[in-house]
Amino acid sequence: MKTPFSDSEVRAGELCEESRKKISEGALSELDFEVAQILLRINERYNISNASFFKVLDLGKAVLVMTKGEAGFLIGKNGKIVGELSSALGRKVRVVEVKGDVKKSVSDVIMPARLLGINRVFHDGKEFTKVRLSRHDLANLPIDLPTLEKALRSLLECAVQIVIE
Repeated sequence: MKTPFSDSEVRAGELCEESRKKISEGALSELDFEVAQILLRINERYNISNASFFKVLDLGKAVLVMTKGEAGFLIGKNGKIVGELSSALGRKVRVVEVKGDVKKSVSDVIMPARLLGINRVFHDGKEFTKVRLSRHDLANLPIDLPTLEKALRSLLECAVQIVIE
């Protein structure tokens, strides 16, 4: 299983100096390490050695696990893996596959709400991404709008504006 930490760190439950430095700089978090340890325990029961994640975002009531690999490995058959991860963390867990398709990644975050569109906007020498959502789907959003904006900012690595139409 591929995590931002070495296997020896995760198994021992101790962070090396380099990982501590990444956490203090904000590149990684304690939650990343906690998720890696939980997934290691889950890997002993279910074979999820092909699973990987590179970042975990704390969204308050929910946790967003970002993977560059196949999200299905972290979700599991009938949601078993993500269910166990969710119960171990005590919060709802969303798994997002971050690849080249930005629209799919954003759709994974806001599901079951529908995405109307994504636009790259250049205004006054600044660049930001406009994410358009339907007014009718506001009740279907899994997280509140400020938290969603924070999550999308981390996911897209740029300024984000959410527009309700």
